[in-house]
Amino acid sequence: MPFETRQIEPGITVVTVVGKLVWGCRDLDLLETTVTNLLNYGQRNIVFDLAALDYADSSGMAVLIACLTQIKNSGGDLRLVGAKPRIQKLLRLARVDDLLATVAKSAGG
Repeated sequence: MPFETRQIEPGITVVTVVGKLVWGCRDLDLLETTVTNLLNYGQRNIVFDLAALDYADSSGMAVLIACLTQIKNSGGDLRLVGAKPRIQKLLRLARVDDLLATVAKSAGG
């Protein structure tokens, strides 16, 4: 799953996450690399659009937390939008929702 990134406003970039974030999937590293590259280019406010994310396991949750940590350490902010009820439940169970700001509607639309 390649991650689509688009700037919706100066300083705010949306990363569209599609498919699954699971252990053994090379896309976990790719998501962290995408965030690192955005931060290196001065993009500090990042939105993950999770509308097309179908499933995530504990490894996926760990990557979300790692991305949040990277972004916060750079002085930025991470928001989540469009998470399906199943993903919202996983975020609550993992207590990730306490760390991340979530928004109900999709980004840029």
